[in-house]
Amino acid sequence: MSQPQTHRLIQLTDAHIGEDRHHRLAGICTYDTFRQVLADIAARRDVPDMLMVTGDIAALGKQEAYKLFAEQIRFVDIPYAWLPGNHDDFDVMQTSVTSAPYWSLLEFGDWRVISLNSAVSGQVGGTLIEAELEFLATTLRSESGHPIIIFTHHPPVSVGCKWLDKQKISNAHEFETIVASASNVRAVFCGHVHQETETRWAGSRIYTSPSTCFQFAANSADFALSNDCPGYRWIDLHPDGYLETGVCRLDIADFAVDHQVQNY
Repeated sequence: MSQPQTHRLIQLTDAHIGEDRHHRLAGICTYDTFRQVLADIAARRDVPDMLMVTGDIAALGKQEAYKLFAEQIRFVDIPYAWLPGNHDDFDVMQTSVTSAPYWSLLEFGDWRVISLNSAVSGQVGGTLIEAELEFLATTLRSESGHPIIIFTHHPPVSVGCKWLDKQKISNAHEFETIVASASNVRAVFCGHVHQETETRWAGSRIYTSPSTCFQFAANSADFALSNDCPGYRWIDLHPDGYLETGVCRLDIADFAVDHQVQNY
């Protein structure tokens, strides 16, 4: 009989890929940094079971960007799942990223992995519509015997950046009430904020993760960029229900953001 195994997931977020390979945002070629992040993951001995891509795959929600994303991620030969961010077009994604359909619930051994769509068309900030909240509540009840983690694009909590905190999930209290009522949610993993944070919330923990392109400056009142390099988060789901996680950063010698940029 085979022994229960630890499952490793990698969270990739906020790639902001443009309509061609040379697209630059804040002075960064986002397709190239995404490629370098994937190469770093593929070169490691501990190859993950799945890549969890938590939104803003595209800079402008264009089909060409999703085709470039799918083209590049195909080279690493690792299964992946995705959810949309506020810069994405969910309908276009569903017809463009055909090799990996949107999955709201995945199983890894005894673990359950939930993806929630917090993106609303035409809105920068996040909201969990009633159908998403109902799905979450129903799934937490039906899977009450399993440890669970949740992925969403927008965080439901403040991260210390006044301008970004206005964009957190608007109905976070409803989200929190549902999560707090369950005893098996181990963590929530978010994107959107282009930086690494960790805090306690709803009897669990919330983690945000660095972007695969540029990062936002921590604790900034207004829009500001950091000099930190691209990164990604690893998540180990142990068979006993214990979770470990951390962030890996790339070391790119010529990485230089354009600090004159006032928005993105």
